[in-house]
Amino acid sequence: MKSALKLTSSILILLFLFSGCKKDDATPSTINDVKLNSESFSINSASIIGISINGEGHSGINLVSGTGNQISTLTIDVESCTRETIEGTYSYPTADGDKVLDDWLTNYAYFENGTGLSSNLESGTVSVRNNHDNNYTIDMDLTMVDGMTFSGSYTGDFVVQFANYQ
Repeated sequence: MKSALKLTSSILILLFLFSGCKKDDATPSTINDVKLNSESFSINSASIIGISINGEGHSGINLVSGTGNQISTLTIDVESCTRETIEGTYSYPTADGDKVLDDWLTNYAYFENGTGLSSNLESGTVSVRNNHDNNYTIDMDLTMVDGMTFSGSYTGDFVVQFANYQ
């Protein structure tokens, strides 16, 4: 009886291990080559939070970097509020055919030991692509009002939530 239980347990464990492997995923889980003023911008956390009322709304794409007493956030705000409509190219000022990248709600904030600074978007372009499930690629070329620049691409798993109200 014990040997049958061990054999059954071993088979179940092997089945679990082999069924959990997905070799056909084309997109790696995380790639980060985002630069802040040509320096690496290490991303510890990524989220997309969208909200709409009667089909009108925004999504905030939040990229957070931090260590110790220092934290930096880049919030990219796009005029799209559902998983189905967030993909695309956004710009400010808006270029022909692009979706709206909000200059006031797109911002960078830096805090260290209780003091901070922040700046809003002056101009830029962002592309959003859903790779699968909650894995997205965000390509960016942004210039803030204070001259800070963000460029590059981030691919990774995001915490994603959309709330749509009538």
